[in-house]
Amino acid sequence: MSTHRGTAVLLLEDGREFDVAADLTKTILNGRTIWGGTLSVPDQSKPIELMNLQQGIVRIGGAEGAFNRTDISDWLDSPAGLFRIRVEGNGDAPF
Repeated sequence: MSTHRGTAVLLLEDGREFDVAADLTKTILNGRTIWGGTLSVPDQSKPIELMNLQQGIVRIGGAEGAFNRTDISDWLDSPAGLFRIRVEGNGDAPF
């Protein structure tokens, strides 16, 4: 298992980019890579576009990985001061 805890860039389909804090893990299960975790921004800066986001791309360094977000109400459990979403990787991990 490997992790990435640090900065990342969230890319939307329309080309907009948002700096986020990423807390992601990657494991290999039966020869298949599974990755996911959370992406967060300060609560006061949360873009409205992230509230209903169902999929996107996260960039870490020069690598990109697609993700799905199956529960768009996940942000309701965000810690005080943060807007946090949970993502599940779709394909290769970007770290």
